[in-house]
Amino acid sequence: MARDVLEIRHLDKSYPGVHALQDFSLEIEEGEIHCLLGQNGAGKSTLVKMLSGIELPDSGEIYLNGEKLELKNPIDAQNMGIFTIHQELSLIPELSIAENIFIDKLPKNRFHVIDWKMIDAKAMELLEWLGFKMDVKTQVKNLSMAQKASIELAKALHHDAKVILLDEPTAALPAPEVKKFFQILQNMSSKGISFIFISHRLDEALALCKKATVLRDGKRVGTFDIEGKDEKFLVKAMIGQDLKSSIINSVLEGKAVQLGNGGTDEVVLSAKGLSNGVHVDDISFDLHKGEILGITGLVGSGQNDLALMLFDGKTLDKGEVSIFGKKVSIKRPKDAIKHSLGLLPEERKSQGLVLGMSVMHNSSLASLRLLSKGSLINRVLEGKSVLNLAQKVHLKGADNLSQPVRSLSGGNQQKVVLTKWLLSKCKILIFSEPTRGIDMGAKEEIYGLIKNFIDDGGSVIIITSEISEAIMCDRVLVMNHGRIAGEVLHKDIKTEDSILNLF
Repeated sequence: MARDVLEIRHLDKSYPGVHALQDFSLEIEEGEIHCLLGQNGAGKSTLVKMLSGIELPDSGEIYLNGEKLELKNPIDAQNMGIFTIHQELSLIPELSIAENIFIDKLPKNRFHVIDWKMIDAKAMELLEWLGFKMDVKTQVKNLSMAQKASIELAKALHHDAKVILLDEPTAALPAPEVKKFFQILQNMSSKGISFIFISHRLDEALALCKKATVLRDGKRVGTFDIEGKDEKFLVKAMIGQDLKSSIINSVLEGKAVQLGNGGTDEVVLSAKGLSNGVHVDDISFDLHKGEILGITGLVGSGQNDLALMLFDGKTLDKGEVSIFGKKVSIKRPKDAIKHSLGLLPEERKSQGLVLGMSVMHNSSLASLRLLSKGSLINRVLEGKSVLNLAQKVHLKGADNLSQPVRSLSGGNQQKVVLTKWLLSKCKILIFSEPTRGIDMGAKEEIYGLIKNFIDDGGSVIIITSEISEAIMCDRVLVMNHGRIAGEVLHKDIKTEDSILNLF
């Protein structure tokens, strides 16, 4: 029998007003890939923070190979053999592969000079062990997402990691690269390295892991053998009941779902010949009133560059945009807001929110002109308006709008961004990766809110790398190397291959 390498005993953590983790215990075997599941706000991130030394538990103990750990910071965790790979990779794009791997521990020769020859040799050895053959002098910015993820794993090996925490590691990886990444993890596990794998992609959990521990409201619901189980089993364990929703449940059953109603003949946004000279080349399309237009493609095909180009105009090199039949000049986000356009960006934490500000002030950022008289903001009106919409979008914690938005789960942060645009009374919303990094329950709510926005007279562009999400749109444009490779109507989508064949 495999021995337990990591033992977590009765961990407990509270924040003001929130009991984030309650009496949590878990054992991880040597060489095991163990999945940690739960809805946003279930306690997963709190657990990862304590295991990685970012936060101290209020009570409880952590043992690694039978030794009790006192983790006061992330360096302690790494030195003890626990390494964390976050969704936002901690690599420096301008440095080489070798430099990134050894950045915090550069070996020196007997003359106390950095031994670059040794660094390159060891970096190459680590990558070959992982199954990659790359020039270790290559700058990280020139690598694919899977290669970048492998560099993080090489860093973990360099630190002699015994347990690696993977927090949404595949969120930005296209499907072909996910398969390669999983092969690397399985190879590492066969050699005794253990993993805690956190993902909202339930199909990945089932493909990679044999066991899963489910958290709900800060408590451990149970640990389950998941071999041979389906996604419905995991969803029920996470939410405590069968999923009865018409949207997610239908998707899990492989049924065709259409979020919109097809739209009207009226064109609300028209793009002609948009180019930025790099990732977007001669893009033209129309968006109709009441329509949900999907734009998809492999990661890096230009779709997210297109979203930013439409909203801030900074990278627009050629082309023109018309909104409600009038040609517009968008040079900054303020111009887009004036023309009734809103953007829920791919990187919501850095581009859509000010994490240190309150839920209230984040929600009103795009509407201060509507909430002000002269230079004075009507705080009473602001509070009432934000509270009304926060309740409408079912924001968890709507009764405490003064809390910093960084304290919310990913799904609730996305709702704050949506509240911001609903409050601005925009008529066109661009969603870039709308459900990335959020759980099934939150996805259902986001999809429902998109439907409500359409029913209230709005129009939507959904930019997504999730094919299952793209095929729910009224019409889908497929981008390939910065250009539109094809268009498919919802009624003509038979399977996901109807989209994939255009990649």
